[in-house]
Amino acid sequence: MFKLSDPFDYENDYNYSQINPISFWDEVAKKYVHWDKMYDKIYSSDGMYPDWFKGGELNTCYNVLDKNVKNPVKRDQNALIYECPFIKKTIKLTYFQLYEKVCEFSRVLLNLNISKNDTVLIFMANTLEPIIALLSCARIGATFSTLFDGYPVRSLIDRIDKLTPKLIITSNYGILNDEIITFTPNLKDAIQLSTFKPNHVITHFRNNEDIESNDSSIETIPIIPNTLDWDKEIQKIKDNNQKPFYEYVPVESNHPLSIYFSSGTTGNCKAIVRSNGGNLVGLVYSWFSCISKKDETVYFSHSSIGWISFHLGLFGSLVLGNTMVMFEGDIMKPIHYEHYLWETVEKHKINTFLTSPKTIRFLIKNDPDANKIKSKYDLSSLVSIWTSGEVIEQSIPEYIESKIKCRSSNLYGQTESGCALLFDYKRINSKQFKTLFKPTPFLKPLIFSEDGIELPENQVGEVAFKLPLPPSFATTFYKNELLYKKMFNKFPGYYNSGDLGFKNENDYYGIVSRADDQIKIGGFDVLLNDIETSILKHPLVLECCSIGIYHQDLANVPIGLLVLNQQQPDNSPSSSSSSSSSSSSSSSSSSSSSSSSSSSSSALSLSLIDIKNQINEIIENDIGFYSELTKIIFVPQLPKTKTGKIPRQIISKFLNEPNYQLKDSTCDREVFYSIKELYEK
Repeated sequence: MFKLSDPFDYENDYNYSQINPISFWDEVAKKYVHWDKMYDKIYSSDGMYPDWFKGGELNTCYNVLDKNVKNPVKRDQNALIYECPFIKKTIKLTYFQLYEKVCEFSRVLLNLNISKNDTVLIFMANTLEPIIALLSCARIGATFSTLFDGYPVRSLIDRIDKLTPKLIITSNYGILNDEIITFTPNLKDAIQLSTFKPNHVITHFRNNEDIESNDSSIETIPIIPNTLDWDKEIQKIKDNNQKPFYEYVPVESNHPLSIYFSSGTTGNCKAIVRSNGGNLVGLVYSWFSCISKKDETVYFSHSSIGWISFHLGLFGSLVLGNTMVMFEGDIMKPIHYEHYLWETVEKHKINTFLTSPKTIRFLIKNDPDANKIKSKYDLSSLVSIWTSGEVIEQSIPEYIESKIKCRSSNLYGQTESGCALLFDYKRINSKQFKTLFKPTPFLKPLIFSEDGIELPENQVGEVAFKLPLPPSFATTFYKNELLYKKMFNKFPGYYNSGDLGFKNENDYYGIVSRADDQIKIGGFDVLLNDIETSILKHPLVLECCSIGIYHQDLANVPIGLLVLNQQQPDNSPSSSSSSSSSSSSSSSSSSSSSSSSSSSSSALSLSLIDIKNQINEIIENDIGFYSELTKIIFVPQLPKTKTGKIPRQIISKFLNEPNYQLKDSTCDREVFYSIKELYEK
């Protein structure tokens, strides 16, 4: 007879979940979640629409705050730590302090007649206030949606009209390193232009004490008409002798907790609805099994409040009584990899954090033995570094484990899943550092051909997962049922991930790319990710993107967009810039906006022909001659979605289709235009 493992034992839990999946999730739900009304049925479904924990009632805020406050060991432990080294500011909130602030703001929401049937839109800086706001929404049963701080007016209009929020909560400004980013100007315009109008807007007015500046720019930030003041609304409660809302509102298990928007790498953002019960049960198990094996874990998130990874870290940490360190600013610039990231790890004795593979690539090329890091910072607290969001090359886990000297971990999940679908819970051997995964307990992945035939071992095909899916999976796409159903139509009885992968002879799975990131060159099917993995082996390349350009005879030919490493090695090839201009590739020297970029200035001293030949030699050895780049372009940066992903499909359409128009909501539009200018030279 099986029992849920503690400490985590993969083999036990996986076998348990396969033999008796209903009992498995029943035990998870009862062990980790407080139910105000116990569910009548663990699972029922008509196929793609599962109903987990039917009849049950709970409150997500109670489960992540009140439970810890009632625990004398946890009550005065730090729940959240806000860190912004750019203004030299640290704020710590214990579980009890966070609880008090959430209960106060919950009363503010109730005073504005916000209830469980309402949606609240949160468009704020990466501070503690948006966390207080979203937990307050959860406490009173309202549904919240958080937006990335870089949203332009057109995107905000779309979100307002789609979500019809009764209340919008915003900040007057945020801090992006040495810059001030404003929120209210775009939101003010969006509300004026949107069809739907919210009943109220609350603005958190940060004062200029937060920044080291003598100018009066903060005072000139536009204010939204009739906006309520965050601090004054809280003070109003005290002036009226109202008590904070220490009660909470139990909601049905399938009541929507939140609506998240996907990254939009293909150009279409999905509004993903996450339930209260299923989300909490699925997330707590995924967090316990993948990230946090102990309740004193200190987790560091440098994600934006608008990213799904931030919320997984937030709720995963709090429900298990961990401490989460959050960060305001852009740590994802190379100059900060060697300083602020590791300074934060040392200062707060971080145990684990999730980062982009780009961070590790930079370190590999600028601190190959990690001597700079290890000589400056005490990293003895660091147990693991997680990478996610893209397929990683072999050098990344090798560097983390052999140089930084902590565990390298990688997980595969999607915004739709709300949990890890696959994760590398155990290394196989040193030759298999390019991540191979085991499925998270309960999941059953299969590899299908395009026409729905299950493929044998080591053949690349489309990755699908047998229904039912974990409780944390999206219950639907908000106001887009057709798009939701599309994920299940291609392979009946399975969820189509949209990714390509394979299964090896030991039942380990590998993810190789998005299905749409495979191109045909002549008679060969080529994965763009494989080309990029080869390009990144060149010592001068920090980041890259490969796309297919339409070709009359070959269908496609690959080109490479290259961001060069800031520090050019002494033995790197160089020549006069005139030799660059004579090649079939383009130089970034023509971009006026990039003349100050160190990667661009490096490009001026390099022969593009030499670089291209060296890269193509690597590609030929790794893949084959047919995958060689026909053109390389040095660019100061690559466009990214709001979650930091490279939108290859959009780049490809923008360069291939003369009449293709970028959507108003597309992030980094100016980067697209810069790349197109370089491409057409």
